[in-house]
Amino acid sequence: MHGLHESLPGRLPAFLPQQRWFGGKARTISACEIEDTADLPVADRDVAVVIAGVLYSDGVQERYALLLSCLPDARGLPSLGRLGDPAGPWIVEAATDSEAARALLRSFTGDGHIPTRRGGVLRYADVGPVARRDLANAATTVKAVGAEQSNTSLRVGSTLAFKLFRRLQPGENPEVEVGRFLTSRTAFRAMSALEGSLTYFPPSRQPATLGVLQTWIDNRGDGWSYVLAALDEHLRTGTRPPQLTPDLTRLGAITADFHAALESDDSVEAFRPEPVHAGDIDTWSAQMRDRVSGAFALIDARLDSWPDETRRLGASILSKSHFAPAVAAAGRSAPCPFHKMRIHGDYHLGQTLKTPSGFAIIDFEGEPAAPIASRRQKHCALKDVAGMLRSFEYAIERASDHRPDIADRLRVSPGLRDPFLDGYLRSAASRGTASIPADRPALARWLTFYELEKALYELEYEVNNRPEWAHIPLRGILRALDTPAA
Repeated sequence: MHGLHESLPGRLPAFLPQQRWFGGKARTISACEIEDTADLPVADRDVAVVIAGVLYSDGVQERYALLLSCLPDARGLPSLGRLGDPAGPWIVEAATDSEAARALLRSFTGDGHIPTRRGGVLRYADVGPVARRDLANAATTVKAVGAEQSNTSLRVGSTLAFKLFRRLQPGENPEVEVGRFLTSRTAFRAMSALEGSLTYFPPSRQPATLGVLQTWIDNRGDGWSYVLAALDEHLRTGTRPPQLTPDLTRLGAITADFHAALESDDSVEAFRPEPVHAGDIDTWSAQMRDRVSGAFALIDARLDSWPDETRRLGASILSKSHFAPAVAAAGRSAPCPFHKMRIHGDYHLGQTLKTPSGFAIIDFEGEPAAPIASRRQKHCALKDVAGMLRSFEYAIERASDHRPDIADRLRVSPGLRDPFLDGYLRSAASRGTASIPADRPALARWLTFYELEKALYELEYEVNNRPEWAHIPLRGILRALDTPAA
């Protein structure tokens, strides 16, 4: 695309904040640059992968991937304006355009690499048999699926899905690493098998994962939608949804199966379970103390601006500040030995799909805002369990329209926690896992620890993004401080 390097940097500061996948909306962009481009082979148009560097006013730098195309008209695609003179072609962000997306995917069946203009390379790897067969078929369609969030997802024919990672971080994305391990070294199949990976290798920097190709899972929607619909039906009809309890028990068992698969092959160092040592507990406790301290400061600063109910919850938490050190030191009061392992890291109902046979687990990349190195760290498996339990709380609050009396009723009937925990703990016990405490009081303390950790994270997120939802994590924090296990 002649002239792109000259015209694009000045247009990106206004364009990027309008895109759902752009994560720097809360910052001020100082400057953008085109770090690299890779021209894709397309007969009738210009299509290129563009690696854009973004510099913020606070000194933070990020890299984003765009798939740009030049077209005679914008076709409703996100536009960066015309290239060159006022009659020139439109520059559009074309990741959701079928022809541009096919150009990006074509090399999964080709020679496996595309050189970039600055001496780097796009490398296609991990290509599976389904990908080779279906991408070689000219009739295979490519279309956007779901709402764009931090990534862009495409459905490829009826058998594959491709995810384009927008914010590029150094190192292999856990979505690829975990998917490769589960696909090649385990029998666990309640997930999308890895069918291909796309990596950007800069000329002088650490490579970054650009995309992942996986098998498509036929589903009836995600777990969040399924649970909400069941709760809505319960409130509307007054009857207990017949399948909800057995389905959540099944979800708990599938979660335990997932954890069992992740710890099943100790020949791979990155997935080898390791005994938890005093140093680990000291680190987790110190991190918890920092979170607790930050949360109390945040509550104190925002308390007067909150509505009555939210302010009451915040005040109750501040009155229990003397309980917080005991919760932060849960490991010292529950020293029952267990192993740390690789986990999902961002586990909630939205990371599952409801399938005819149960559930499938998706999105192994971990918390997208965290550095890849921290996402690859090993933890207690209960961290994932706590994430799902907190997701149940959000579903209950959403279904009850944030009315405490109805929310309390839903916690009892139909209830979500107990069947999930029953399924998880039964399956984990049957496998003899060493990655959760075998002693039930110790297990309860650690589960409270991780639920509090998650609620503290949620509080910061809600205050900064959805302040009207701050009461949800506040209730979770209050319950954690009040529970006997604390």
